[in-house]
Amino acid sequence: MIILLILALFVAVSFGLTAISAAPWVPLRKKDINALLKDLNLSHGKVFVELGSGDGRLLKAAGNTGAMVIGYELNAFLWLVSYFRLLGTPTAKVYLRNFWKRPLDKADCVMAFLVPRTMPRLAHKLGKEMQPGSRFISYVFALPGKDPAQKHRSWYIYDF
Repeated sequence: MIILLILALFVAVSFGLTAISAAPWVPLRKKDINALLKDLNLSHGKVFVELGSGDGRLLKAAGNTGAMVIGYELNAFLWLVSYFRLLGTPTAKVYLRNFWKRPLDKADCVMAFLVPRTMPRLAHKLGKEMQPGSRFISYVFALPGKDPAQKHRSWYIYDF
């Protein structure tokens, strides 16, 4: 019984921490994953970073393109799910880390599905760190002060 209580507390704290810091976990719609990856045109050797990578479904699919895939997740429970999901995908890694403290200058493409209150801070981070020719994809919410190069279904694509 005590083990179940500890596990429940672990899960509650993990989800609560991420909801406060950037966004609660809401997974991408399954039908959007392949369409989004097609829009990104990822290929072998490209570096794809997902900020708040959740359960790792997008990381797994992106890793299957041959791209180098990096996910950052604060929710320890979701990180663990991702870690096991990515076993056998040698080009994919997921880190239990705060993406706000991680540089993005090596990324060819960055993706995030965050809440609107975090988007101004993210726009500032991207403006400082993204390299010319790189792309950012925001699922559902637009970046303030920047016009998207493309708008598809439920996401915006920005060129830097």
